[in-house]
Amino acid sequence: MRKFAMLMAVVMVAVFSASMLIAADAPEKIVIKEIQKSKPAVAFAHKAHADKVGKCAECHHKDAAGKEQKCSECHKAKKTGDASEFKEAMHNKCKGCHQKGKKGPTKCDECHKK
Repeated sequence: MRKFAMLMAVVMVAVFSASMLIAADAPEKIVIKEIQKSKPAVAFAHKAHADKVGKCAECHHKDAAGKEQKCSECHKAKKTGDASEFKEAMHNKCKGCHQKGKKGPTKCDECHKK
């Protein structure tokens, strides 16, 4: 039992260390402009969010660690298969997280700045 506990501790340290290393490689900022219709593009502090969240899979939920893609690779202008449309995915994930944590922008012009 003691060996199992030690092994689990080593695995947990490795998992958390790997996610922090990957987050360290995250781009500082990105501009989300793939599917803009009427609102300005969104400047996103990617690295700050990656550092705070700590797990890339929280947002890049279908990608293997180290192989994260842009959200628009799966989320298109219109719903495709089981992937929600881009606008819905961003609003649900980003705005939803801000509402849940009671921190961060939740109004249109707070993200889509002119």
